[in-house]
This record gives sequence, structure tokens and C-alpha cells, in this order.
Amino acid sequence: MLEKGRIGTRQLSTLTFMLVVGDMMLIYPSVITSYAKQDAWICALIGVPLGMALMALIMKLGSMHPGENLVQITRSILGFWPGTFFSCFYLFFFLIGTSTHTREVGDFMTSQILQYTPIRVIILMFVIAIGWGVYHGLETIARTSELLIPIVILFTMVLAICLLPQVETSNLEPVADTGVVSFAQGILVSIIYPVGETIPILMVLPYVANSAHRMRDIIFSAGLGNLILAILVTISMLVLGPFLTQHNIYASFVLSQKISIGGFFERIEVIMACSWLIATYFKAIIYLYAFIVGCAELFKLKHFKMLILPSTLLVYGMANLVAPSLTFIIITIVPYWVDWDTTLGIILPGMLVLIQLVKSRRKSKSPPQSATEG
Repeated sequence: MLEKGRIGTRQLSTLTFMLVVGDMMLIYPSVITSYAKQDAWICALIGVPLGMALMALIMKLGSMHPGENLVQITRSILGFWPGTFFSCFYLFFFLIGTSTHTREVGDFMTSQILQYTPIRVIILMFVIAIGWGVYHGLETIARTSELLIPIVILFTMVLAICLLPQVETSNLEPVADTGVVSFAQGILVSIIYPVGETIPILMVLPYVANSAHRMRDIIFSAGLGNLILAILVTISMLVLGPFLTQHNIYASFVLSQKISIGGFFERIEVIMACSWLIATYFKAIIYLYAFIVGCAELFKLKHFKMLILPSTLLVYGMANLVAPSLTFIIITIVPYWVDWDTTLGIILPGMLVLIQLVKSRRKSKSPPQSATEG
């Protein structure tokens, strides 16, 4: 196999959690509020069980061909050439995803914290970090995420608790006043953005030790991540209101700037940003790992590490080219990204599961061939 390392179900659960929260910790409140307005918090809460159902669909696809990654599964279900064609779609998605997450880090750091640092320097440092992580293998990535996940959860809970004195319940009114179309779009965003982007986990499944409760734990992990995002949306609505939440792309960062307890516990926004950077780092590194291992599988290579250097250089170039500015990302990329996520995160996995079920049923109904007498 391409990867010699092995990870456990608990480590896979932490990676799933990081994929769900990832970059969404910072931009999710703004994105979902732009669709559902003051009902964004309702859409986010509805999206928790629906996102768990989508995670069950993705895991069902992976369990249909145990020991195979996404490229192998697609080829097994659709055939070699059609499977290769659709696998290329996923690999391109992984590449663009890595580049976009890297660019998000660069835009955030240069606009909010290191304002006089060239964005290319930030992108270069981040690309080197994720490339170095992929070089050390899946087991190192998973164990590191297991160590750092408490920081992400703790800082998020601190943010929510410290903002309780500033909550204004009137910001949630009027309830259910959004149109049906906008409300449905908000629910779709609450499903596809956090959970639909966990599809790279199928490139990791072959290297996970078998466990009786693997599917249950992964679904629970995805639900926990989506619930934390729903809490962030609700707190943003209660403190900032729907208008400011929608028009502040980094709503969670703005929330952390508002924390002030007794004139002593305040100005912790950089600490809060660390939790977002940790989650985004692991999301980007899993996307890069999925792209590299997928390319190695596509071209039948025996080792994938030879692809790390050219892939990281490609990500560095595309991160600089994917968007000329943050405004371009907000206006042009974000509205169409949900369509891409829907296609690759819901439609194609659902299609693959359906085709495999039909093939399995036909195979079970076909009569056994009797031995011919010579």
C-alpha cells in the first residue's frame, strides 16, 4: 500500500472533526447569515442532524469497498475509465481546496494580524508546514491532531462563555421571517460546507484499523463539529446581530475582540485565532494528503513522497493565483463554492452508493451458473 502508517478510530475522529470545523470556524457565521439572515441560527441547528446523515452516506460509500481509497472505489463502481474521469474531478477539488485554505490563511493574517507582511511570505510558510506534515505521514498527522484538538474545543467554549454577558435575544427576532428559498439555502449551506467537505476522509479510510464502532464515532465527531459551528453562529447572532454577522467575513474574530471581563480578561483575539489556524492547518494538510495519495494511486506509483515537493510548489502558485483579493473571494468564489461542494459532497457520493446498491442487488438475483458437462 502507498501508506505504511496506521491510525485508530479515535484519531480518524479527530481528523474528521478538524475537517468539519477547519476554516469554517472563522467564516461560517458570515456565509450562512448571508443566505438565511436572522434565521441562520435555526438553519445551523437543523444542519447538525442532517450533516450527520450526510456523514453516514460518505462512510457507507467507504464501507462498500473495504481497504480501498476514493480513487479505487470510483474505479470499482464505475469501471476503469469512467472511474478515472470522476477521480480526476475529486483530485482537482482537493488541489483547489488546499490552495483556497492556504489563501484564506494568508488573507486573514495580512488583513488582521501581520498587516505589513507580504501575503506570499505567509503562504510560503504555511505551504512548507503542510508539506512537511505530509512528508512525515498519516500517523504523525493524526497523532498531532489528537494532541491539539483540545485547544480548538477549549478556545471555542471560552469564546462562547465569555460573551454571554453581551447577549441580546432581540437580535434573533423576528423568528422564521426569512423566505422559503433563503431558508432552504441556509439549511443546504449548514450541511454542505461543514460536512460535505469531509470527502477527503475516504482517502484515509484504508489506513484505519478496523473497529466495531468506527462509523458511529465518525458520525458523532462530524455532528460535534457541526454543533460547535452552530453555537458560533448563534453567539454571533446574539452579540453582533444578523447585519454585522453577515457583513463581517471574520465574525468569530470580531467576537473575540469584544470579550472584556472586569477590564482584565480582554484582547484575546490572537489566542482565539490560533485555534482557527490549527483547525485550518489540519484541513489543508488532509486535502493535500488526499491529492498526493490520489495522484499516486491514479498513476499506479509505488511511493507518494516523490510527489510532495511538486505538489507543494503547485499549491503555493495556485494559492497566489486563486483570487486577486479577499473581496474577489467573498463576491465571486463563495457563492459558487456551495454548488461545487454539493456536486462532489452529496450528488456524486449518493450516485456511487446508488449504483453499487443496484449492482449488488442484480448480482444477488442472478441465478448461479451450473457446471456444463463435457
